[in-house]
Amino acid sequence: MTPSDEEYVHFEECLTRLNHAWRIICELEHADSNSLVWIAAYQMAIIEYAKPYKESRGTNKWRYIIPTPELDDTNRLLHEKLLSLRDTFLAHSDLTIKDAKVSVVSIAGNPKPQIILNTEPLMPPLAEVKALIESTLEILYKEIPKQEANVVQSHHYSE
Repeated sequence: MTPSDEEYVHFEECLTRLNHAWRIICELEHADSNSLVWIAAYQMAIIEYAKPYKESRGTNKWRYIIPTPELDDTNRLLHEKLLSLRDTFLAHSDLTIKDAKVSVVSIAGNPKPQIILNTEPLMPPLAEVKALIESTLEILYKEIPKQEANVVQSHHYSE
């Protein structure tokens, strides 16, 4: 695969991941939000959203990351929050965001540690994440002709 081909594959993969995130959220809009499966699917949508902005290794280039699109302040902050959630909570298990508290209590005269607080971070509203994904896709869809032209040019295609 040529470097241009690999770059194009990465770009298309980013679009696929963002579309998966959008499709998951569309299905969740009509599902029971109290379900554990709903929670898992929402978390997966956020992971899918974050994938284009995290390292992807290639053969011709060691590291691909799609640039963050130009977003308004509200969407930029949401974008950063989603990437942080992915890094600290969804793909890892950082204790720093859980605000855990431990207390030692006596049970039948024996001291036992108990976790009395272990807060998971609040997830952003579904509608806001959906709107961010739609804005991002709209920006990236405008890049498709340029991406395609780069590949065609690298293959020296002529009619």
